[in-house]
Amino acid sequence: MEDQFLQVANTVIAYKVRSVWLEMAKMYNDIAADYNATMSMGFTLLAIYEKGGAPVTKIAPRMGMEPNSLSRILKALEKQGAVYKRKDKSDKRKVYICLTEYGREMRRLALKAVFNLNKELVKDIEPEKLATFFEVIEQITQSMQVLREEID
Repeated sequence: MEDQFLQVANTVIAYKVRSVWLEMAKMYNDIAADYNATMSMGFTLLAIYEKGGAPVTKIAPRMGMEPNSLSRILKALEKQGAVYKRKDKSDKRKVYICLTEYGREMRRLALKAVFNLNKELVKDIEPEKLATFFEVIEQITQSMQVLREEID
């Protein structure tokens, strides 16, 4: 007999999204562990793509996370020698996060991992179903924004 919790949970969007995301995160973390990194570190490196570095204020929003969480990741990346901070010459309040050569290599590896996993995930999905999936995800995102505005 199936667990009653799972019967109900499997009909809840948030449960399904969270379950799939946890599986993906585990896979990304397993890959990243081979490079003494984490999935969060890899996604942070992906969010830094400008030649002169990314403004620290833009990285967290690109990743959909809070700045507090990002600062811990940036400190770990800095400690590993993957990134460094650069202050703007004309406005000392602006800080840019720049990739080192090691950081650029780690970013290349993260890109490869993301695209390889994506290729594997979509290889058996019909293009129409994939398009529908993205439409549904976008609609969920829009609905969440409306709900957030109603709460605020």
